[in-house]
Amino acid sequence: MFKDKLDDNVIKSKISDHINNILNNYKLQRYHVIFLFDEHMSISGFHSDKIYQEVTKSESDKDILIFIESGGGQIEPAYLISKTCKRLAKNKFLVSIPRRAKSAATLISLGATELHMGLLSELGPIDPQINGFPALGLANAVEKIAEMTEKYPAASDMFAQCLTSNVNVRDLGYFERINESATQYAIRLLNGKTLPESQTSEELADHFTNHYKDHSFVIDSDEATNLLGASVIKTGTDEYDAGNAIYEFLHFQDILFSVFKEKNMRFVGGTENAIDLLDKSK
Repeated sequence: MFKDKLDDNVIKSKISDHINNILNNYKLQRYHVIFLFDEHMSISGFHSDKIYQEVTKSESDKDILIFIESGGGQIEPAYLISKTCKRLAKNKFLVSIPRRAKSAATLISLGATELHMGLLSELGPIDPQINGFPALGLANAVEKIAEMTEKYPAASDMFAQCLTSNVNVRDLGYFERINESATQYAIRLLNGKTLPESQTSEELADHFTNHYKDHSFVIDSDEATNLLGASVIKTGTDEYDAGNAIYEFLHFQDILFSVFKEKNMRFVGGTENAIDLLDKSK
């Protein structure tokens, strides 16, 4: 498949054909199917634009099913993706997570009617990152210094100097506002959802944004069910199994592109014209 004589467009066509075959085998053509498979780039306006173009290109009287493989990204386009799919789906907006829907991709998932997960599926904390640094991290650092100052008062001058030398008060306020924005977006997407009796949209949004101490923390299907309820989290479904088959196929194709053509692949949009090849040297 990846011999030099094969044109990239021929390869793309064969990949799209195989994806359509998987959807047919699992009888998922009843959905308007969308893909957000990108293991190399964070969610951005590019992804929201591509998905918007796909879901609005024709009048579709179907539920929307999106397959997600993403480590996260910007919260604003993630919110818009989820809101758009929610708004334009006939009755249900479904998300299939064969592996990762982390951070901003978790935010997308919170707007879904159903999340289809398996043993290797993972959501994650929404906590926004700024240049790889968690927005909550700065406030946590300040709190830690305050605790140490209280515990070791003789070293208070040293701690104060460390704080004033390394912490910009404007950054502290900005980081906290970014985190609060993520919580507000999550509340909006959770509102109207049937949740377990012990949960509210506000409590869940705060939990996903502020509870976990590690940005990479795994929220598996069991924990997701405890938080969102069995009416939202679905396991052992065709939607998940199809997502797993699609993930394994696309992940393998991405490896082949990387090794033989020195390109990275992403699959964003519908089944047609969804593949972008990115030169690894750039």
